[in-house]
Amino acid sequence: MSKFGRFGPLLGTIYVGNTLSKFLIYAARNAEILTCHEVSLKQLSPKPGWIEYDPVDVWKTIIECIEVCIRNLVLLDINPQDIIAVGLTNQRETVVVWSVESGEVLHNAIAWNDIRCVETVQQLLRKAKNRPNYLKEVCGLVISTNFSAVKIKWLMDNVAGVREAIDSVQCHVGTLDSWILWNLTGGVECGVHMTDVTNASRTMLMNLQTRKWDKSLCSFFQINPHVLPQIRSCSETYGFIHRGPLQGIPIAGCIGDQQAALLGQMCFRAEQAQCTYDEGCFLLVNTGQEIIDSDNGLLSTVAFQLGPTAPPYYALEGAVANSGSAVTWLRENLLLETEINQNSQTLANSMSDSTFFSPIQSSSPFGTTPLVTAATSTPPNSLLPIDRGPSNAEVIFIPAFSGIYSPYWQHKPRGMLIGLTSHTSSRQVVHSAYEATCFQTRQILDALRKDCHTWRPLTKLIVGGELMETPFLPQMLSDYCNIDVERPQISSPATLGAMLATGLAMDVLTLENTQALLAPPADVHHPAMCQAASDAKYKRWRKAVRMCIKSGTVLTDEDSEDEEKDIDPHRNVTNSIPGSLFIVSSFALVILAEILRIF
Repeated sequence: MSKFGRFGPLLGTIYVGNTLSKFLIYAARNAEILTCHEVSLKQLSPKPGWIEYDPVDVWKTIIECIEVCIRNLVLLDINPQDIIAVGLTNQRETVVVWSVESGEVLHNAIAWNDIRCVETVQQLLRKAKNRPNYLKEVCGLVISTNFSAVKIKWLMDNVAGVREAIDSVQCHVGTLDSWILWNLTGGVECGVHMTDVTNASRTMLMNLQTRKWDKSLCSFFQINPHVLPQIRSCSETYGFIHRGPLQGIPIAGCIGDQQAALLGQMCFRAEQAQCTYDEGCFLLVNTGQEIIDSDNGLLSTVAFQLGPTAPPYYALEGAVANSGSAVTWLRENLLLETEINQNSQTLANSMSDSTFFSPIQSSSPFGTTPLVTAATSTPPNSLLPIDRGPSNAEVIFIPAFSGIYSPYWQHKPRGMLIGLTSHTSSRQVVHSAYEATCFQTRQILDALRKDCHTWRPLTKLIVGGELMETPFLPQMLSDYCNIDVERPQISSPATLGAMLATGLAMDVLTLENTQALLAPPADVHHPAMCQAASDAKYKRWRKAVRMCIKSGTVLTDEDSEDEEKDIDPHRNVTNSIPGSLFIVSSFALVILAEILRIF
């Protein structure tokens, strides 16, 4: 007779994302979620572009989520002792520094998409001979504000006491998973300082080949490696929960959220790709046990290692800083209505205002209903106003709030809205934000084709994330990227992936039967738009991106001084005179003046 209740062994998963923490309890045998509780995370922004979290508050949200879920189990007449292990998945690259002795944090956690490190990046680039790829052969990453080592360097240079604490090994330094693991296992009393290979691969301090902290990388950033956590596989016992309702239960899984989503979408083999759309957009392609060094702006990273003796799997990743955050910005900052009524007629009018959309060739997420042009249709009961402007108006949105990541890796550009006229409607602006997500994905797919030109062309992209709950977006993505888009009916691929890693460590799951047992049904979207039309729109969008990169940042005081100089009406004339001619003629005038003076 089984020692477990009617749902069999249970697995808990902690998730810390950009906007919330949550705890889920799964039935291991079929991945059914028995209970879940989530708490919003408070993002702090002391300056524009600075994004922080209070690590203590993050820890408190996790405690609350666990306690509520355990109470829920009791109410459901499920024995909490059926939980055999807990796993963890988290937003990557976010950095925490805390005291070894007291556990006090030395600074708020700096988030992955924080851009305060622009000057630090400039300093590092000068040290790297202005080569962003200077360290890429070792760590797989480019020098960017995105990655953990750059944030640690900023803390050492700008926060009192951090450099001394790191140099004297009086502190722990890690990503959010390390902070959570340390607290779960006892903190100052007996907490373990560990991380997993996927989170470590996002720091710029780990050697991809050896999967160890690299002395040369640590030396480049002047970071003492002894403050860094031990690196473990994604699927093994890290320690045991020290107190609370889960006391004594092992922590048996840890994996970064994007790699966890790759696992949760069942991309176990090489050449399988998935993309998660939330605040940002991250496309990962499993490259098997081969590290592919991208020449086209993609990153090499660890996909997963499912056991301490298991071989590591690697991935190529394209990263977009602002995707869902662009829609959120329109809603919260500009107060635009971003919800579109979920009927095909509304979508038809939303898409048909562009000259690049044919009413017959455009696609609908609700079947093949022909689209009717706005000029001949009755305005639907839409949540967004119907555009009354000219049909050829087109708005292009470049949401570079945190610079531009893949494939350009430019940290100076800021967002742009292009093509605004007196007839531009709010619906067109919102539509352009969704288009930007699709075109940014297409840029990553283009880079992937160049890097993996010997592979068979990628024919399917598996998608997930909160933004993909937007009804029409998967079809728009398929049309603009000319690829089949598959959206499995999974509420949270990342937490499912963390659960799989935990279940493998506890020998209650195997990869052989996982896909057969747990693979959910999926919605599949095929390209239905004329490819010439999508190519034309994409070409315009890429041109706008180049304009955005060229424009750089807003004017500084120095730029203003240069602008005042340009107001000089004689400046263009004098600048047009060749230097040699200017010198010779000036010398001749001096001689002529001297002759005239004599006579």
